Amino acid sequence: MSKSENFGESLDVLADIVGRIGFTQALYGYIPSMPRQRDGTWAPLKLNVRNFPAGWEQGWRQFMAVDPYYRACFSGTDPIDWIDVQHSDEISPAQNKAFEFLGDYGLSRGITIPVHLPFGRFAVMSAIADRSCKNWHVLRTGAREPLFRVMHAFTRAIFQRGFETQIEVADRVMLTRREVECMRWAALGKTSAEIAIILDRSPETIRLHIKNSIAKLNATNRVQAVANAVDRGLI
Repeated sequence: MSKSENFGESLDVLADIVGRIGFTQALYGYIPSMPRQRDGTWAPLKLNVRNFPAGWEQGWRQFMAVDPYYRACFSGTDPIDWIDVQHSDEISPAQNKAFEFLGDYGLSRGITIPVHLPFGRFAVMSAIADRSCKNWHVLRTGAREPLFRVMHAFTRAIFQRGFETQIEVADRVMLTRREVECMRWAALGKTSAEIAIILDRSPETIRLHIKNSIAKLNATNRVQAVANAVDRGLI
């Protein structure tokens, strides 16, 4: 990991470590904001993977927000055995379809390690054993503790080296520096005219920045845009 120059190379190292433990696939996901939105919906989780079967990703997009293993991460902080999730009484029909989709690709046995980060951010790693792994019951018994240590060491290294901005996420919102400034002042209750005086810009320019921010944040008005910006850690 110390020789990795970017997130992609770091993920290669993670996959190699997971492989040495006995797993055949690895994934890492990151949400730079609160996964559960104010309206009760869930931010979709983009999976950054290694050694997955070809062709799986396009079909998986419909399950990014209902991923049952992702949702299970919010019932605690301990490693999650996929089999336990599959046997849960709280699984929805859409999540059952997610199980079936992954199972069609031979991806039905794994262990997921969640990390709940400061300011509501979230990271997750899963180590998966496909059909080629013949000793799953032995593997899962001894793998939980080493995977827990690997995940926390990996996440710490990623953030220490500033690679977190390189992680592909499902709905990363990028505001310009001026849009962030406008949102910050709007969050403090300033009007467009007041922000224009503060930033030495015309009111029309400020209104344009705020309008652009509202669109980028999938909001319907200024108040909702500010709330969404806060939720995403943008202001």
